[in-house]
Amino acid sequence: MLSKLSISQKLPKFLLIFIANLACLAIAIQPVWAQFGAVPMRVKVFDGDNITLVDRGIKNKIHLACIDAPELLQAEGEHARKVLQNILADEEIYVRVFKKDKFGRYYGEVIAGGQNANKLMLSLGLAHYDRLQEKDCQGYAELETKAQSDRVGIWANGTDVMTPSQFRRENKLLGVGY
Repeated sequence: MLSKLSISQKLPKFLLIFIANLACLAIAIQPVWAQFGAVPMRVKVFDGDNITLVDRGIKNKIHLACIDAPELLQAEGEHARKVLQNILADEEIYVRVFKKDKFGRYYGEVIAGGQNANKLMLSLGLAHYDRLQEKDCQGYAELETKAQSDRVGIWANGTDVMTPSQFRRENKLLGVGY
């Protein structure tokens, strides 16, 4: 025989479902660590802040979060690409994925050989700090300031440097090539 449940009997089920959904949401919004490199894999470096990891034929495009490296046609652009290539060469790679961007790339921090490649590029003066994702980018502003004061990389001649976003706007390079 079916009986009607009172509100007090329904509340615990509702509360349990609510807590379970809240826990799932908390897990879903956390950055995810993805490991690449446990098996033979190729790394293609497009420029100083975009790479493709090819694992058994599956391509994963990744944009290094929190930084904006010079475009290949800018001063230091090709140098930034080569340095990133060296950082990632022959290393096991982990990616702390924050999200997918509007171009379908994973947006996150790349860890290679125990080093944060994003922060390393910034500290070498081969990228600008991209303030668009400040909540995910702790410590990046300080690294850029130190690179500027040390006058390394793009900051060698001072801080009056065209940003990659300005260069893309002036040369109509929004999303071209990658």
